[in-house]
Amino acid sequence: MNRTLRAAAPPRRAFRTGGHTVLLVAVLYLLAMPIAIWIRQDGLRAGHNNFGTEFELVLVLLAALVGLVAAAAVQRVSLDTLAGGVCAGALIRYANITSGHRQRAFEPREVVGMSLHRAKDGRMRLTSTLELRLAPSAHRTWNTVTLFDGDMSGDGRAEPLATIIRLVVQARPDVGLDANLRALLAARRYGAALDR
Repeated sequence: MNRTLRAAAPPRRAFRTGGHTVLLVAVLYLLAMPIAIWIRQDGLRAGHNNFGTEFELVLVLLAALVGLVAAAAVQRVSLDTLAGGVCAGALIRYANITSGHRQRAFEPREVVGMSLHRAKDGRMRLTSTLELRLAPSAHRTWNTVTLFDGDMSGDGRAEPLATIIRLVVQARPDVGLDANLRALLAARRYGAALDR
């Protein structure tokens, strides 16, 4: 019975990102921690200082930093084929810090504009982000979607961005694209440049 239900369910692709970013920040912070403590101890050598207290403070700050980075970096994206197969389209579901980690859903044909903000072009950006502007709709109060690249410092070719860009361009060939996306898609016809 379960096999029948699974076979009848629409195909779904799921992407989870963010764990590597959290791990990298934690490792970098742990490597920098002894240096920071040594510099602070050396600067306060004349006064009374306690290495144990300094270490506790650093651990608390580490936990807070990793928690903040985890909240910002973790993202869940899934692509569901709508009833009727690929011709009917897809439903994109996502949850990340921009949605308060609440799941939101939209269809590629609702997108009227896309922008790719590459990590290497911006300041303090660990990953590239794809911003999608949706047509106004009565069934939702939000019209902007921000999704993160699956690779650190990626350029939009990694999942889930590559698939989402391809789905949107196939569903809406007239969608507005920024210069970064036009350059990314210029090598071949729409979507083909994203295939590996």
